[in-house]
Amino acid sequence: MQRSRVSSVVTDHRAASPAGTLPARLIQPASRSGLPPLVVLHGISRNADELVDLFRPEAEASGRPVLVPHFSASRWPHFQRPCRAARPDQALLALMGHLAGFDPAFAGRLDVFGHSGGAQLAHRFAMLYPQRLRRLGLAAAGWYCLPDAGMSHPCGIGADADPDTLVWARRHRAVLAEYLGLRVEVYVGTLDVGRDETLRQTPRLDREQGPNRLARAETYVARFRAAARAQGIRPDIALIRLPGVAHDVAQAIRQAGLARCVTHETPALASAC
Repeated sequence: MQRSRVSSVVTDHRAASPAGTLPARLIQPASRSGLPPLVVLHGISRNADELVDLFRPEAEASGRPVLVPHFSASRWPHFQRPCRAARPDQALLALMGHLAGFDPAFAGRLDVFGHSGGAQLAHRFAMLYPQRLRRLGLAAAGWYCLPDAGMSHPCGIGADADPDTLVWARRHRAVLAEYLGLRVEVYVGTLDVGRDETLRQTPRLDREQGPNRLARAETYVARFRAAARAQGIRPDIALIRLPGVAHDVAQAIRQAGLARCVTHETPALASAC
């Protein structure tokens, strides 16, 4: 009887940081292609194990390692954005440093992807550490930090009367040009137009970004392009609408091939989503 060939292994890791310990699972394909590792960030459903299962076939097909951290509800009740009370960015940096001890590829630029709350963390992490990223993928974020100094943090990169916003604004502005030079792909379902209880809703946010995730993705892409051009940077950002997909990452992967688009390098795959 011929045994099936094992084409990947999944290993468990954890790394401590001043912000707390962050566990993760790493999909390691048996054959490596040379593509950089991909970090996949879950949303508030915290479905890290499901994402491991959904991304594993694409990790094997693409020959790239895929890292899926798990922000537990007990340790990380709020992980969607770095703030004074929570620093998931520090935990991610520590995790990357830990893995670099096993695989030097983690010391270089990585691709980072997030869905929903994970997309919120992914783009805010990129705004702080663009030098650690090669490519950024965002799917259906609830709302965005826009690269606009006329809007105070966390909705933009400006400051108001709160001294805390000045600290974040200065950090974002210091690396803004490098952030705007990243390759970015924004995915959103054409049916992701609901206003459920997990969508942040304020009159100001609805007015400035739109009433739902589809509209807010469109706003983010438009504002990113405008900010890049204002700095003389040619924006490398695409908005990819997923036909017939609602706010469901498993549906987006199974029906629209989202994991394939994110994991593989072929531009045609993204345009086919």
